[in-house]
Amino acid sequence: MRCKECGEGARDNTLRYCENCGATMPTPPPGSLRRTGTRAAIQTSGRSRSTGAAPAASTQDEAEDTEPQPRPVRVNNEDERTDPGLPPKPPYEGPVWLAHVPGHSPSVLGVGLVGVALVLSILPFFAGVGPFWSLVVFAGGWLVTARELREAGQKHPLVDWVPDSLLRPVVPAVFVVVTATLAIRMLGIGLTPLLWLAGAGLLGFDQYRKVYVGEHGWSRLFEPRQLLQGVAPVALGGMALCLTALFLTWVPTRASTHSTGPVPQAPPELRVMDAPRPSDDFLYNLLEESYDKGWDQPFSVSMELLLLAVLGVMALRPEVPRPNWLRFSPIGVVVLGLIWMLVHGGLLAGPLLFLAGLAAVGFASVYRAFSREA
Repeated sequence: MRCKECGEGARDNTLRYCENCGATMPTPPPGSLRRTGTRAAIQTSGRSRSTGAAPAASTQDEAEDTEPQPRPVRVNNEDERTDPGLPPKPPYEGPVWLAHVPGHSPSVLGVGLVGVALVLSILPFFAGVGPFWSLVVFAGGWLVTARELREAGQKHPLVDWVPDSLLRPVVPAVFVVVTATLAIRMLGIGLTPLLWLAGAGLLGFDQYRKVYVGEHGWSRLFEPRQLLQGVAPVALGGMALCLTALFLTWVPTRASTHSTGPVPQAPPELRVMDAPRPSDDFLYNLLEESYDKGWDQPFSVSMELLLLAVLGVMALRPEVPRPNWLRFSPIGVVVLGLIWMLVHGGLLAGPLLFLAGLAAVGFASVYRAFSREA
């Protein structure tokens, strides 16, 4: 752009006065001032002050024409770790032993202890509950963990895919009963029994106040004090006898396959004698051990669950509606238990004590069933 008086060209479009003659420069076209930048404006203002030709008002015009540069915003490192669209989570103020547990849930910790017991049962010197019940506990623990994390508002890719239809309150309730049943079956001295008892205890403690207690909990259906009224204590005592009988011997110890006698095609004085085995031979004792307890019989855990279901039927509140066949179901369980005992037991202490317990449960079941008929 050139001066109209002297024709001298201007090196900077932001100048309002000619550097040669001081005449007023023509107005620059729109947009040209925005491309010059802040640095050129500062240099021009310095030249104008040195020549004395530019008035003080030119500095204000240049400041108005230039765009302010955005200031960098400093972001706190703590804000980067959180979602800006969500409010900050309140600090955890619960028990210290649940601080690092997912969802801060005792149930999740209980599932973890039971899971450790299942993993240890793979080793030959740790007791286990068998492949079927291990799979049942694994699936139930998965669902209980998904329910606890969902209620706590935590997401995890391993359980987020579980639909809500599988996370109803009946799932943790049944899982607690199964875990408690298997914990009774695992009673003994060792690490795995302690893990089972601790896991079942945590699950029962946590799910009692989450599933049973409350207006919409299962307390509106069941009342444990019903087991202390009428003939229900007889059934409760019979159930205790049946559980105790399962820890006793049920079948005779397997006889030795070795024999003492003459060897065929040999002199009659040549006989085969059993070689004594040392009592500390671990491999021999492991192979020759006779699994003859009640818990080692097939379907023993299923039988225990059926007997617990009888106590559940007796613990129903009187005002709870129920079908007519339900009051006869305990009698059917007693008949199944008698058949199971005759098939898998013998004339030993375990089956006889189990029979006494069944008789007590059967008496209470028959009395309660027929006393309510119209």
